[in-house]
Amino acid sequence: MVVSRGNKILVVIIAVIFVAIIGGYAYIQSESGLDSPLSVIMSRSMQHDNDHSSLGVIDTGDVMVIEQYSKAKSEGRVQSYVEGTQTGFKTFGDYGSVIIYERSNDSNPVIHRAIVWLDYNGNGTWSAPSLKDYHGQWSCYKNGSYITNPDALCGTLTFIDVTQSRKTVSINLDNLDKTSGYLTMGDNPESNRYFDQLSLSQVTAPIGADRIRSVAIMEIPWMGVIKVFMTPEKKDNLKYVPNSTYCLVMLFITVFALIYCCDLFYTRKEIQRRKKELDGLGENV
Repeated sequence: MVVSRGNKILVVIIAVIFVAIIGGYAYIQSESGLDSPLSVIMSRSMQHDNDHSSLGVIDTGDVMVIEQYSKAKSEGRVQSYVEGTQTGFKTFGDYGSVIIYERSNDSNPVIHRAIVWLDYNGNGTWSAPSLKDYHGQWSCYKNGSYITNPDALCGTLTFIDVTQSRKTVSINLDNLDKTSGYLTMGDNPESNRYFDQLSLSQVTAPIGADRIRSVAIMEIPWMGVIKVFMTPEKKDNLKYVPNSTYCLVMLFITVFALIYCCDLFYTRKEIQRRKKELDGLGENV
């Protein structure tokens, strides 16, 4: 069987795409420091809107490229929201880093934004060094008095107009487990109006380094839609991103259309080349 030059080129194009995908995944894996450097977003907790998917924001059905926490930390890619407002460090549409942490041995990990780091002082109080230069509004209140020293926090800590959704959130520090770590929260303005330490089961302490699995560093939009659709208990979350399925279908159509156009172009050139050869043979007869 003779394979035409056009078909050979088509095979080469498909092979290049395949190698690029495999090579890209291998590169991401080596750079991330993790065996599994990708994570599919199954819920809307990080969405900034509840009716569509947006580029640059973590939405249901997106695939996140994640990096080992210690590696990201050593390279300066881990900051809280409070720190980010001072340095300008942003990820996924807001200040600070998005971390993936373990909730418990039998629950799915949580991917939420680190809001502020608290150091437990060992005497019933907490220190939040980043609050000293924080330009946003915060307060701490206990027994009828306001505490203004970020190194001696206790009672109810409140942030006003925090994150892009301008939420006001409070938490009683006295009810937390006495360990150092991040207060964390999802970006969604409707479904995540409280700190995880107040709203999620099995999250009763700030999230310390020992519980952080990884840090989200890049979004691959829509590519996890199929997995969400195939997960019965999560399938309903796709109603919050009705455009994601459409975008994924259009992406595949575009890729196949480009492959088809390349094949058509080279097939046409092959036909023209053969026609010239036949015309040349006719002139020599």
